[in-house]
Amino acid sequence: MLLATIVATGCNTYSDNPANASKNLTDAEKADLLERAYVYALPLMLMDATYIHMTNVVEPVGQQAPPNRLIHARVLANANTKEVVTPNVDTNYTQVMMDLSGDALVLRLPHTDRFCLAQILDAWSNCIAAPVATDIEGEYGYYCFTGPKFKGDVPANMTHIASPTDHVWMLLRTVCKGKEDLSNVHAIQDEMRTYMLNDFLTTGAEYTGKGTYNPDYDFKAPVDYIMTMPMDKFFARANELMLTNPPAKEDAEWLADLKRINVGPGLKFDASIFGSEAETLWKNLVTNIIAITTPRSQQFVKPNGSWQFYGEPIAEFGTEYYYRALIAVAALAANPVSVAVYPRANVDADGQHLNGNHRYRLHITSDNWPETKPYGFWSVTLYGEDNFLYDNEQNRYNITDRDNWKRNDDGSLDIYVSHEPDTDHPDNWLPAPADDFHLIFRIYNPVDRIAHNEWTMPIITRLD
Repeated sequence: MLLATIVATGCNTYSDNPANASKNLTDAEKADLLERAYVYALPLMLMDATYIHMTNVVEPVGQQAPPNRLIHARVLANANTKEVVTPNVDTNYTQVMMDLSGDALVLRLPHTDRFCLAQILDAWSNCIAAPVATDIEGEYGYYCFTGPKFKGDVPANMTHIASPTDHVWMLLRTVCKGKEDLSNVHAIQDEMRTYMLNDFLTTGAEYTGKGTYNPDYDFKAPVDYIMTMPMDKFFARANELMLTNPPAKEDAEWLADLKRINVGPGLKFDASIFGSEAETLWKNLVTNIIAITTPRSQQFVKPNGSWQFYGEPIAEFGTEYYYRALIAVAALAANPVSVAVYPRANVDADGQHLNGNHRYRLHITSDNWPETKPYGFWSVTLYGEDNFLYDNEQNRYNITDRDNWKRNDDGSLDIYVSHEPDTDHPDNWLPAPADDFHLIFRIYNPVDRIAHNEWTMPIITRLD
């Protein structure tokens, strides 16, 4: 994983006067800079909204905990899971929202004999590391996370993960084989610990610090919170965040342009520089962000029949800001392709949009199986147009390689999708809404030919 290099950007290199900063800009130039500023800052803001929501408690409760304390999902995701878009129901999440502005954080993970991967995201949504518990030698592995201002020494027996930002999100996934397997997942989770480095070296005490509660952060979905934020408030917060979560060195050229509308670390943004068009410009940006970012990201999309998935440099975005913004809105916390691919299908084999009022069959041939490396797995999960799980009476959200489906006589597999129950293929049926939907075919630890899109995805045939 690549670590972003920090650039020392003092506020004195920027203008504190928005009127002077935007002087001599045409209206078209201002609109272009506003779009670029929004695209640039959106992942940072979505990560921040996720952070403040998930840490908005005094003591751990449900899927929230104070900074630097573990959050364990004891059940699999369901239709009420709204913390992140397109949640998976293959794994139990364990999370830590890290604040590395003071001491370093130590994470203890147990060795496992099943898929258990800790994705580490910086405040800009870049994956900076991905420790795998199956690789741990001995009973436990210890990881020391440091922020950009850390000056101490990291113990030699720990894996050092240096973050370029103060805020870090660890999103750990432990594969679960169903409800009967939850106790085994819980046993793995119960062996995880977090410590502040100084405490670990002196008393060995696990971190139990308390948090704070703010009713303003009692929103349900971070993406909705950000999308309803006024322009002034959005960029005031973004400029503040950039002080403790510094832009990368490679961002200097963009920031040199954005400072002309006073977007940058510690600057004072003022929407009045956009005049009477400010509200219209902002509404168009927020409403059309997917349409704006998709064409600029098309080169990274890997097509495969009805399916397509986001390829490299996903999760390691570098200066591909439009791509980073698209993924932040559509699939925040996606993994690099070396860890997982997420092919998505919106249409059937004839190019018609998937809709639960019709019946579909996904056909996987026996000689074109979704192969994985050791400890890998696959699943097909259905989502509504809002990118969340479809609420259904069966509480069935996906078909996985761990289910008791029935193969055909030739070893192939058919998965059936419809709104009306499929009584002929109950074990192979995936419920859909009576509306448009899409599918995501997750493959974790994919073999190289799948990671590089060198295989044929399952064909989606409409049956009526």
